[in-house]
Amino acid sequence: MPLIDRANRWFQLDGCPAHYTLLVRQWLHNHFSGRWIGRGRDCPRPWPPRSPDLTTMDFYVWGRMKSKVYAEPVNDEASLRARILQAAQEIPLAECRAAAQSVIRRCQLCIENDGGHFEQFLK
Repeated sequence: MPLIDRANRWFQLDGCPAHYTLLVRQWLHNHFSGRWIGRGRDCPRPWPPRSPDLTTMDFYVWGRMKSKVYAEPVNDEASLRARILQAAQEIPLAECRAAAQSVIRRCQLCIENDGGHFEQFLK
């Protein structure tokens, strides 16, 4: 990836509490100064709490990967890591783009429904 693309890239956290430790937030401030989305007072761009329906990683990627990673019981950390990498590599780029594009429609529906539930209107 060209340096200019990396320099302008944003980082978005998911809702996992472990991702909001002081150490993680300091790292984000150092590597994505003013260009990360998350929660908390020191976050440069707050993300609405409890909004997995607006987060591509939550409404698409994790569910797709979990079904592949945990299709069979995991025996050890090494096999878990290997399965996660394999599942991520198997997601077609076209599907990732379609999921990212659907965020626009999801945001529109969220606004139209005054921030309420809207997934029933996605069809």
